Amino acid sequence: MKQKSSIVWIVVVVVLAVVLLGTWGLAAKTSTDNFCVTCHAYEKVSWDHGQHPDIGCIACHTKGAFKDKTAGMRKVFLTLTDQVDPHRDNLPSYLEKTHENCVACHMTEEIVEMLPHFKARHDEYLKATPTCMGCHDAGHTLKLKDLRKDNARLRI
Repeated sequence: MKQKSSIVWIVVVVVLAVVLLGTWGLAAKTSTDNFCVTCHAYEKVSWDHGQHPDIGCIACHTKGAFKDKTAGMRKVFLTLTDQVDPHRDNLPSYLEKTHENCVACHMTEEIVEMLPHFKARHDEYLKATPTCMGCHDAGHTLKLKDLRKDNARLRI
């Protein structure tokens, strides 16, 4: 009986390890620009011609791994069941988080120390609009992004 119990525990540990490693690998694979552009090709083109073509999608479009992955699984399900067309459905922009990401790069301690007037001026601007995107295109060239055509999605 003791040997049977040990085998059960070994199987449980192996299954758990496979599930955890698989989840980690899938999360890593789905956190790449290549995965994002599988559905969001227009956004990729507009990004390539925008202000930050060297920055990846996840750097701005994220609210944390768990929230992103659960929202992403929902979006994939809706896309596969034809309830959402990713070419016509805008990405969630997470304006608050995107704003925090802008500030993290553009308002570093070094920048604020070197250019205090830059921070003061932007503090004033932020009284009129809650996020950087109130004044700035956040990296996408909107003219290109808006060239999307209806029914551009391949239907199988």
